[in-house]
Formats: sequence, C-alpha cells, structure tokens
Amino acid sequence: MSDSQIQNNDCPSAVELHRILMACLTRKYELADMAASAMADDLALEIRREVGGAEIYIPCPNREQRNREIVREYNGRNVAELAKKHGLSERHIHRVVAKASL
Repeated sequence: MSDSQIQNNDCPSAVELHRILMACLTRKYELADMAASAMADDLALEIRREVGGAEIYIPCPNREQRNREIVREYNGRNVAELAKKHGLSERHIHRVVAKASL
C-alpha cells in the first residue's frame, strides 16, 4: 500500500473524497478501476495538502449550461445515455428537452 493510499483511508471524509474522485475519473475519462484508484489517491492527497482542514463550498454545475448541452446532444434515442452522463433521471432529461422546445 502506498503512502497516498494510507493517508487517503485515514478518516471517513478522506475515503469519501477518494470515492468521489475515482467515480469522476472513471465516468469522465473511462479509466479502468485500478488506474482511476491510483490517480484518485494522488489527487486526494494533493487536495488535502492544498486545503486540508478547511471547509470549502463546492457549487453545483451551471444548470443552464448543462441543459443547453443536453438539448444540443439529444437525438431522441439517447435519453438513457444523457441521464447517465449528467447524473439525472431519464424523466428529468425529457423535462429539459421539452422545456427547451417551448
């Protein structure tokens, strides 16, 4: 086990940070679990060094921009794919597309 793995498993919030980073890396860059985990270890350690102990607010993505992207990518057959990509339900994708066509 590397030093970063030990440090990133020392408290529940460190474990959660690692989980979030790994999920993002896997989803965004389609990395294999081993590669995503190793990269998440390194990133989590660097984030902890940079802001460790501080409480920070992480804002939600810009919903208007996200919705424009959904509408631009929507082709009538890719609702499930868009829902997965954006972390939304298929019903929500339908609402975004319907609202845009008003």
